[in-house]
Amino acid sequence: MVQVNVGTLAQDPTLPDLAAALDSQAMLKVFRKHLRPIGDTAYEIQSCRLSRIRYRMSFRCILQYTLSLLDPDTGRQRNLLISGTMYADADAARRRFRKLLVEDLAREIPDSLLIFEPVSFVSDLGMLLQVFPYDRKLPTLPLLAAGPPPDLEPLLVTRLGPGDWRAAAWKTESVRYREQIGAVLRYDGRARNTATGEEALRRFYVKVYRDDTGERTLRALGDIRRICDESGESFTVGTPVAYTGCLRALVLEEAPGASLEDVLLDGDDTVETMRKVARDLAAFNQLYMHPEQRYTLMDQISSLERSARLLRWACPNLSPEIDTIVATVADGLEEVRPRPTHRDLKPDHIFLDGARTVFIDLDSFAGADPVLDPALFLAWLAALPDLLPVPRSRARMASRTFASEYFAHVPKSWHDRLYLHYSGALLEVAQGFFRRQEPGWPTKITALVREAEASLGGGIW
Repeated sequence: MVQVNVGTLAQDPTLPDLAAALDSQAMLKVFRKHLRPIGDTAYEIQSCRLSRIRYRMSFRCILQYTLSLLDPDTGRQRNLLISGTMYADADAARRRFRKLLVEDLAREIPDSLLIFEPVSFVSDLGMLLQVFPYDRKLPTLPLLAAGPPPDLEPLLVTRLGPGDWRAAAWKTESVRYREQIGAVLRYDGRARNTATGEEALRRFYVKVYRDDTGERTLRALGDIRRICDESGESFTVGTPVAYTGCLRALVLEEAPGASLEDVLLDGDDTVETMRKVARDLAAFNQLYMHPEQRYTLMDQISSLERSARLLRWACPNLSPEIDTIVATVADGLEEVRPRPTHRDLKPDHIFLDGARTVFIDLDSFAGADPVLDPALFLAWLAALPDLLPVPRSRARMASRTFASEYFAHVPKSWHDRLYLHYSGALLEVAQGFFRRQEPGWPTKITALVREAEASLGGGIW
């Protein structure tokens, strides 16, 4: 039986009210009391689920909740994201709330998205609440969350091809949201060719940033696509539509084909698929190009230490093993020649479109130790059976097939670094289980930490 002292999650003395904030049922009462309705519909808050945690010890904790709402008049249900921020400085949240009060925040949000006042303050907890889509670090999110703005819509319609196309309707959905960091929206558009009467459905993804990361990603995508086209590679990357600096938003076409995640779920022709993905990733990591972003060994170790701190807080009984893993990885790795590296490679970031592999979500693309990519990918495969109904035997077979094929197409010295990188990557994946509050996260984290510990001795791959 896994022994995890969950009570320690609420024992940071600098955040004495964190225990209440971690209790979804207690927060349900808080939201019913403190969220002030606005707009035409008075929704009932039916349930509350803690869905994400970002924690910096002795400084700040950001908790994201998913509320289930009911329109009592129509019976319609919908989900709503609420972010609550608590600071070790007890007055910090109150000061931020007071600064925000001088602005008419509701004016920035389209009527269709107005449910509660955009910000609130819970004095008993010292917690600042933000209601999606308002985000003080993502000022353009409310506008984009309502659908394509007037200056963006024509760019999307032109992707339908030649002819006089007119947008008929748009459906917008939030795919991913990380408070103060970024969001991903999905636009499903229906358009009509006024000359022929033909109708078309297209899907686009809009990534909203707090800085100029999207512009850098756009340049990287353009460079990689050009190199792949010129050299006839059997892989490519996602297709950008546009980057709008005023909105800090990058628009991309939907990736063609099926995601590798879906392929693994189906279980059809897994071996040949994994071999192809491995060859294409090996080629990707050996592209002749110099990414403008650099990710050094020091950056990697700093990231590993942040993941370790969160895991120690979540699972204090695993601290000795985590300490050993971090120390061994930090001592064993050395700086190497940087190569093009995805740095966020997981099965749902890889698509198979006929004979071509498509890599998506390249915001973290940088010049780095390329073994980071296969190591993280293998770590996600190890965790996949705990996330999706993929048999563990299939995931393990996919991992071994991928590793064997990948390292047959790269310099031999790369394989020597895999064990250390894989151990570190497992900690990164493990902390995600806690951040997202996956059901049964203590047991799942323990299994990944044990795998990371075993990898230190080599021989897994």
